Amino acid sequence: MVHAPPLSGRPTWLEIDLDAIEHNYLQARQAVAPATALYPVVKANGYGLGVLPIANRLLRAGADGLCVATIEEAIQLRQAGISQPLVLLSGLSAGLEELVVSYRLRPFVFDLAQFKPLSQAARHQPITIFLKVYTGMGRLGLLPEQLPEALQLVATLPGLHLAGLVSHLACSDQPDHPDNSRQLHTLNTLLQHSGLTHGQTSLANSGAILARPDTHFAWVRPGIMLYGASPFFPANHGPEVGLQPVASWYTRILQVRSLPAGTAIGYGQTFVTQHPSRIAILPVGYADGYNRLLGNRAQVLLHGQRVPVVGRISMDSIAIDVSALPDVATGQRVTLLGRDHQALITVEELAAWQGTIPYEIFTNLGERVPKYPISSRTC
Repeated sequence: MVHAPPLSGRPTWLEIDLDAIEHNYLQARQAVAPATALYPVVKANGYGLGVLPIANRLLRAGADGLCVATIEEAIQLRQAGISQPLVLLSGLSAGLEELVVSYRLRPFVFDLAQFKPLSQAARHQPITIFLKVYTGMGRLGLLPEQLPEALQLVATLPGLHLAGLVSHLACSDQPDHPDNSRQLHTLNTLLQHSGLTHGQTSLANSGAILARPDTHFAWVRPGIMLYGASPFFPANHGPEVGLQPVASWYTRILQVRSLPAGTAIGYGQTFVTQHPSRIAILPVGYADGYNRLLGNRAQVLLHGQRVPVVGRISMDSIAIDVSALPDVATGQRVTLLGRDHQALITVEELAAWQGTIPYEIFTNLGERVPKYPISSRTC
């Protein structure tokens, strides 16, 4: 369904384009073989953009299942009526085995100590698991020399159904990085030695989906590309690799003042007007996820034009210099992220100003910023 922006309350909000989510999902679908399954990653509240509308749209678009990071995220989806397979990318902590089984989750298992408790929990209801193997990421995973024992445990303990091996690429944002091929070789070697060559193996995330077809295996895990950001940042932005921006972040002017030259703006007086200026105040700040590092660096869009952010970012407000624009008034909409007429601020651009990555821009969006899913068709 289409949601309108807020008519009352604090006028700072996000619009999440579900049509763009589906377009980006279909870009992943087209990049892999027809038989390859897609399990979109919707962890961290759909990368901060609101998980339930996104998850439902992805499933309607044909996703085979979904990937989350935590038990809590999976339970939220189950309680919302989602019955498709849910994969726990970060596995599980001790004591959560009964929940994993009761909610029919598919965990990545990466520690030999996890098998017996899972088997005990699955004594009346079998569970599907994946063995996460270490191939060079430097994080979670069974070491190659532990794999035979892990396979033996799966074969002898009741209630455990092994779907396949999984791993994760450390440098998929750099498709030609030699470590991608080294990790792929390690995984292929483990598959050959385990006899699971035809299992439900998974290695590819967004970057590998688009640029490394040799890593696709049985199923892939599109993540950041679904949300319109390039997995190859900073080499390019989403639109350059066929992705559509998903999130638009808006606010409205709270006040406009004409100030003389020599006026300091904001905490620490890091910006001082060099000439008579018109300064507008916006009701958004670092408590909403508009990071403090964006002060005196970022730009916003007003009337289709770029306008500089001046002074330090406050918890609840920022200042912009609108001296170059005529007819600026209280209540006018300002674009923090997204398109205004022909001008566009991408999430990659916002990340570059902040010195971070698009993932952090999305996941740091504050809870007090309402998120409105929009679509050109009924959802």
